[in-house]
Amino acid sequence: MTNKQPSNSLGLTTGAAFIAALVFFTLWMGVILQPVVEVRVAGVEGADDTVCYFVEPDFQLRWIHSVEKQWWEEQYQRIDGSSTEAAELLLTTTYFEAFGAGTPSTEMLAPVQKPGYLGYQINEKLPNLNWVVSRLTKGEIDYGDHRVLIHQLVPDYSEVTIMPKMYGFIDRFNKDFCHDIPSDGSR
Repeated sequence: MTNKQPSNSLGLTTGAAFIAALVFFTLWMGVILQPVVEVRVAGVEGADDTVCYFVEPDFQLRWIHSVEKQWWEEQYQRIDGSSTEAAELLLTTTYFEAFGAGTPSTEMLAPVQKPGYLGYQINEKLPNLNWVVSRLTKGEIDYGDHRVLIHQLVPDYSEVTIMPKMYGFIDRFNKDFCHDIPSDGSR
């Protein structure tokens, strides 16, 4: 009997250590935060919001201007803070094929010009973006090697909110990457 008692004690100790490690790992993964850019579309007629995210810090919005019928592009950079409240988006440059009244023309020219476009250096910090998209304007979000045709994912004239956030492990597990959402918006 003396041989079995140390074996039971060892088994209990190993089991307790495993449970403690599992609890520690779960808590640690819930606390570790990753900076992301969250894209949220308000639900229509009582439906839940559609939320997705991406981790790349640089992204671009593109759309066809409703008056000039020419492509406009805005390039952004996520600036991470110690919390979601401290994080910001930096509008670095704008590019457009044609422009009219209200277009920023007093800014410095962008250091890199794209063929067929005129670019300006903006460098304006924003807490978030509110963007209305439709099939007519063909709004899209480009990041990394992904092009998300947001105008195909949401109803016309949907308001899309784009904001820097800090996601824990559970947040990342419960939400989709924007490029993984089917083009019909279904889950």
